[in-house]
Amino acid sequence: MPWLGPLLVLLVSTPLLMFAAHAAAFRLLDRARLGPTAHSSAFVALAAALVPVCATAWSLGVSPCGFAYLAVVYAALSVLYLDVVNIAETSLHMHLLLELEWGGGAPAAGLLDRYSPERMVAARLERLVSIGQVRIADGRCTIANRSALHLAAVIDIWRRLLGLPASPPGTI
Repeated sequence: MPWLGPLLVLLVSTPLLMFAAHAAAFRLLDRARLGPTAHSSAFVALAAALVPVCATAWSLGVSPCGFAYLAVVYAALSVLYLDVVNIAETSLHMHLLLELEWGGGAPAAGLLDRYSPERMVAARLERLVSIGQVRIADGRCTIANRSALHLAAVIDIWRRLLGLPASPPGTI
């Protein structure tokens, strides 16, 4: 297995390739006026980065078992990358800390206003509208795309199988 060492080097360098592909994907999608989000461009980048990874592995003469290993590791790295993107995009803790760092501090009243429950719900609704999950017409919100609900149903089944509550305490 002379390809094993180079395959490991390839896999170790894969996160850097994912990052570079993400930077390129976001910029290209933005130039094409497709309104990319961090998440949508990450998915495009992860799919695009898989091509050179597989091509390199193929050129190394990786065996079918090696490709299976590559697929499992690439999938795990992709999930980890998406977790990092998700934390960066949705973590209130991260947003507050970065805002304080970049601004050299901020008045507490301004932060409390900016991150009030009303503003947080408005921001989430805006995000759901921008990715096509929700439609707002005549002041009424409706579901525009059920894809996330299908995923939520699978997660709900998973939670029930584990014995976890299906909804947080205090909700319907």
